[in-house]
Amino acid sequence: MLPINNIAGIEKQEEKKEGNHVIAFLLVKPSDDGAESYIKKFNYWHQRSKEYCSIYLLGYSKKFNEKYQDIEYVKGINNQIWEYSDECFSETCDELKERIKKWNYSGEPELIVLQNSSSVKPRSYLDFSNYVCIDVNYGISKGYIDSFARFMEHFIDACKREVSATSAISIIQKKKMSPRRIIEVTIDSIPKLPEPVSEILKDEVFFRTCKAKIK
Repeated sequence: MLPINNIAGIEKQEEKKEGNHVIAFLLVKPSDDGAESYIKKFNYWHQRSKEYCSIYLLGYSKKFNEKYQDIEYVKGINNQIWEYSDECFSETCDELKERIKKWNYSGEPELIVLQNSSSVKPRSYLDFSNYVCIDVNYGISKGYIDSFARFMEHFIDACKREVSATSAISIIQKKKMSPRRIIEVTIDSIPKLPEPVSEILKDEVFFRTCKAKIK
């Protein structure tokens, strides 16, 4: 759970890491519905995710050094005070749009899941080729997710299983993880779903992928 606020910074951070792991971009503005409860869990999710999942918070920084004028302060990990900027968040969404051609920001909390590619393509540290994205609040309103806290708990567990399974393969350098499978396992672990996971993932408002239609 790191407050790295642009794609270049995320790639620089990923360059330091070894082995396959899941990468998640968490798009949560302090003004979003439910954001206060999500922000309170930043430290817990950081402690839970460890080496299995790198969660990056867009629009946040330990300190912007007066680069932006619309700063808000939030409590980050390890009792640190972080800064947040809507201007920075908007800039980073524009950067993501350049990297994820079929993606448009919904305006509400989203989780974008992909994998690192340090072991797949030299000097390229983010693999967007099979990304998936979920619209958090829409999923809650439809009953696909009963709470984001429960979803994240199952999501981190699914990341651990996926990374462990991938690492057990001798040709790990050529093995790609599946963000879609991670989300499938996550949702399937949540009790009392209104319909089968396969049907839920057909809802392109809730679940979007690199294969989704442009609307």
